[in-house]
This record gives sequence, C-alpha cells and structure tokens, in this order.
Amino acid sequence: MASNKMVLVLTQQLDFHADLVIRELNRRGVSVVRFDTADFPQRSTLIARNRTGLWDGAIVVQNRSIDFDQIASIWYRRPTPFELDPTLTPSGQQFASAEARMAVGGLLRSTNCLWVNHPEKVVTADYKPLQLKVAGDCGLEIPASLVTNDPEAVSDFFEQCQRQMIYKTLSGGMIVSESGDGVSIYTSRVKLDDLRQESQRVRYTACLFQELVPKKVELRITIVGNQVFPAEISFRDAQRPPVDWRTAYQDLQYGIYRMPEDVRHKCLALVKKLGLSFAAIDMIVTPDDRHVFLELNSCGQWGWIQITTGLPICETLVDLLVGEETAY
Repeated sequence: MASNKMVLVLTQQLDFHADLVIRELNRRGVSVVRFDTADFPQRSTLIARNRTGLWDGAIVVQNRSIDFDQIASIWYRRPTPFELDPTLTPSGQQFASAEARMAVGGLLRSTNCLWVNHPEKVVTADYKPLQLKVAGDCGLEIPASLVTNDPEAVSDFFEQCQRQMIYKTLSGGMIVSESGDGVSIYTSRVKLDDLRQESQRVRYTACLFQELVPKKVELRITIVGNQVFPAEISFRDAQRPPVDWRTAYQDLQYGIYRMPEDVRHKCLALVKKLGLSFAAIDMIVTPDDRHVFLELNSCGQWGWIQITTGLPICETLVDLLVGEETAY
C-alpha cells in the first residue's frame, strides 16, 4: 500500500475488534482513521466537489481528515446511525438522516478502494434464506428448514423432524423491550407444549424453523481473503450441549479444528459467491462426522477465538486491508 494512503475503519465508538486491528495497523506504521457515522453531521464536517467526474474532498472529524482520494481500503465493521440535531421534528430527522446516508454512503462508494465488506454485499449476505440456498449450491449440507407464518405448516414440520425442531430469528437476535433495554433472542428448541400454547403467534410474522441437528462439536470458521481459520467449540458437559452456545459461555472450551479439505473449499466458495472477503461461519459437526452449515455473519466476531486459540485472524485481516492478502 502506498505510504500516503490510509485504511478507513467504519465502526462504533466501543469496538474491541477495531481496537485490535487499529493497534496492528499502527504497529506496522500504516495510516488509519477510525470513523463512526454517528459523528455525522454534529461532530464532523463534509466538503466534496466534483468537476471532472471524480470527487475531491474529505470528512473532517476530531481533527482527522478522511480524504477520499487517500483511502486505500475500508473495513466496514459496525458503524452506528447518524446522530442528528434533537431539535429537529421527527420528519425533519428522517429527511436529514436520508440525506446524510445518500451523501456519505455515495461518496465512500465512489472511492476506488477495497471494501471489507462492501455494504451492499453485507446486506445481501445477511438474508438467512439466501445463505442456506447458496450454501447448498456450494455443496454444503444444510438443516431441513421451514420459513412460514402458518401454524399448521409448523406442526407438520415438527412431526417431519421427529419432534426435534428449533426456532431461530431471521433478522438478528435482539429486540428492544418495553423498558428500552435490548433483549437477546437465542436459538431455542421447540417442544410439543410450545406448539400447543404458542402456535398462533406464528401468524404475526415470518418465522424460521429447522431440524435440530445432533452435535459433537460446533465450529466457528473465520474466513479472511483466501485464509480459513476453523475453531471448534466443545462443551464441558458433552451429554448436554446447549442448543445455542452463546447461552453457556462458562461451559465452553475452544481449540483449533482440522477441517477436511473439501469442506474448506466449499466454505471459501460460499463466501466468494456472496461477494465477501471476510465472514464468520457457524457449523455443526455431528456425531457421525457430517459437517452441517448453520449460518454466516458478514461482520462476525472473532476476537475471543484469536485469544483462546492463537489463530492469527487479526494479522491476516490487516494483511488484507493493506494489500498483502488477496480478497478471494
């Protein structure tokens, strides 16, 4: 990467993963600017001019200048919504937010640089029904799945799964409670009593149900460019593994997994087909050693995997951002 070029990190104010990457970029002497879109427009200034078809200008935030022609790569991590003048009316805030999105988003998309990952690719890749379809196209095994708002279809699927069925969200695992607090919705097993008591709630919206896949271990597979970092997540009580390992961090143990080459190639094909250069894949290894794809996160967490296993995920991600690792 040319010495006058920079890496732009788009993320929220508190982000441990961004801290790791920025520290490594600084260690290598690479120019880097961290920017959260929440800082626009109240804490940053945008000026951009175009006379020849190219945009010339910058966003200035906290005395740092993000010059559009100096951006070599953008790590689209987890930026937060624009923070607008609270004196604006709700309709005024909606308009101002849309204008800011079109301006900042359009200008950054106009830069000739590497995105990890491009926002449009992130949006597309986050559709779980699409993930399952593309994973199947790439030769990965997927769980039997049902998307519906029909209670009878759920009951039929429950029997087809020999009453071994789970529910998971389609749009992410967080809702806001009446008190304003965030509440996590984890993948959960559906029991016969649940169907008897709650089945009509399915009518409220689309719901995703899948067969409950028996597990020996779970895998968290982080892909950076062409590099694959498979980690296994096992359970201290192997007889009672949780349906969703995020509910039992205290009972988990981690290690580096020796992935079969054919599964590795299929995972790379999936990420490439979705137009991504970074992804975190969740997968189950069954007691009979089948590898079953669960889902993919285009902005997934990896810091705790690196800390517990020593896999060089951060260093490889920085290699990608500075052009020392290929995108696919």
